[in-house]
Amino acid sequence: MNAPQLLTVTHYAQADFPRVRQQLIDVYAEVYAREAEADPFFSLPRFTARLDGHARRTGWAGTVGEIGGEIVGYAYGRPDSEDQWRQVSDVVSPRVYDYGVGDDMFGLCEIMVRIPWRGTRIARTIHDELMRHRPESRASLLVERAHPRVRATYERWGYRAVATSQPFPDAPVYDAMVLDLHVQD
Repeated sequence: MNAPQLLTVTHYAQADFPRVRQQLIDVYAEVYAREAEADPFFSLPRFTARLDGHARRTGWAGTVGEIGGEIVGYAYGRPDSEDQWRQVSDVVSPRVYDYGVGDDMFGLCEIMVRIPWRGTRIARTIHDELMRHRPESRASLLVERAHPRVRATYERWGYRAVATSQPFPDAPVYDAMVLDLHVQD
């Protein structure tokens, strides 16, 4: 009987982005194949443009999870900008503007796990490894309002919805969520 292979998580900084760029695109193409056919916002060219834009921002970082040398998922982000938080609406937390942005808020742009490895806590492990070394005091993410089960997962991880956002005219409406990092358990 073969022993199960362990998950290896590798950190990547902005300088490493050219080395991992195509791998991130390939995983996205697989994970979002159905959505990309149905909605131009999720198309590969649009994702690639967003990815490249995110990676140009100082402070970009990512984690890639592999099992047996095969990529099973990844997460990446970059520090938020003040402009992003000026675009939120339906603020549900009066403290939303007190959270701090830029150097104090890390925006999780993407987290995805390939289908065969979903439901195995890999997403949480990849997320936690990315956040573990962040200097910011908070993290943010956007989750599609049409996916309440995904939002519930992030809430179990400690994220709280603070507003809604539609970052592009043709983008879905998202819940903007914030997680306090470096909170003592």
